[in-house]
Amino acid sequence: MNMTETGNQMQRPLQDLLRVAAAGARGTDCGALNVDWQSLVPLAAEQGITGLVACAVLKSPRLACPDPLKQYLISAMRTEASVQLIRQQRILHLLAEMKQEGIETKLLKGYAVGRHYAHPECRGSVDTDLLIDIRAEKKAIRFLEERGFRVSPRAATSQHAVCQHKKYGMVELHVAPYAELIREIWFQGLNAETLIQEACVTVETPDGSYTSLGYTDHLIFLTLHMAKHFILSGLTVRMMLDIALFFSCDKERIDSKRFWDTMNRLGYAQLVNCILWAVILYGGFRTDDFPGCAGEAPEQIPLIFDDLLEGGYMGARKEKERYAGGMEYNRQLLMKNRTAAGYRLYMWGWKIKGGMKSMFPSRKTLAEMYPLVKKSDLLTPVMRVYHMFAFPIRKLCSDLLKQEIRSNESAISPESRKRLELFRELKML
Repeated sequence: MNMTETGNQMQRPLQDLLRVAAAGARGTDCGALNVDWQSLVPLAAEQGITGLVACAVLKSPRLACPDPLKQYLISAMRTEASVQLIRQQRILHLLAEMKQEGIETKLLKGYAVGRHYAHPECRGSVDTDLLIDIRAEKKAIRFLEERGFRVSPRAATSQHAVCQHKKYGMVELHVAPYAELIREIWFQGLNAETLIQEACVTVETPDGSYTSLGYTDHLIFLTLHMAKHFILSGLTVRMMLDIALFFSCDKERIDSKRFWDTMNRLGYAQLVNCILWAVILYGGFRTDDFPGCAGEAPEQIPLIFDDLLEGGYMGARKEKERYAGGMEYNRQLLMKNRTAAGYRLYMWGWKIKGGMKSMFPSRKTLAEMYPLVKKSDLLTPVMRVYHMFAFPIRKLCSDLLKQEIRSNESAISPESRKRLELFRELKML
């Protein structure tokens, strides 16, 4: 057996998972596949798509699945679907309340993509992303806090605040599609006016309505969001299915030329072609589902699969190494137009700007960090001064700072270097 055959055998569980999950997502019969369930089920659980596998099992009478496993999958699907349906109802009611208060929101990803799944409640969602006007940010945060959300304010260089609630789950309140560093360096300074050009789309559901981005704008957002995660951590099968379903279902409304022009300009066209051809080869999609897609399968698809298998869900198995590789990617992009000194100056400015809120927190945040502050107001200025010095010292001593501001490629681990080679293979560098 040669190396190519060995690689294909190792990737077989992922190929089968893509076949089965895509059928579940589309509501189609995946046929009589010979599936290694002992490999596929744990991989599906890791990727958060057990519900989609269950949908495929129910829709595919020729798919041999042992009865005990079938019952397990169906039970898991029903549990997940119930949670998702209840949470979606709550989120849609929340959006209606926000609109009544004069806070306009645009729903990104999540439920706005889930509507293209045959059974939207079986597409798991860990958070809700809302895009708002930056001028409404304070009002929106007050509104959510009044309803019991615990809000972690965004840093100056971040694009969103994180809002947690037991019933609503996590809501990310975006004032821009992407964080400053990613927007300015990775996405070449594309501003909101460039990325968001179309009229918004309003979708009516039995539980309420929501507004989302225009079709081309949303596909660009989904794809660049995927590229960001791929660089910093890794892909997920659900990201691949989201893009494939959104593109194929809305292809008549999408300006495919603008989409591909954007991907080519930013250097992500080969990555996107790999994702789309992967679902064509293994997920039952056709080339005409994706206007403008490459005429033949890119040779880098096995590299993408290897990367996904090695890193697990969003690269969680090798989080530190992948983040370091992503920040080296960032350094190499910056160095195309800057000297080494210019790169370090930019990165230090980015770190200082991003850390200002953390260095000078509100009294409420300070009290959460140092409970002694709650006992006496006299301790507030003391702990504020302490934190003002302690915070940057901790950052200077941390490995994270060393990962983000780098000297050269030789300082990174073999795993991080391997990912840079993958980026080069995909023509991203």
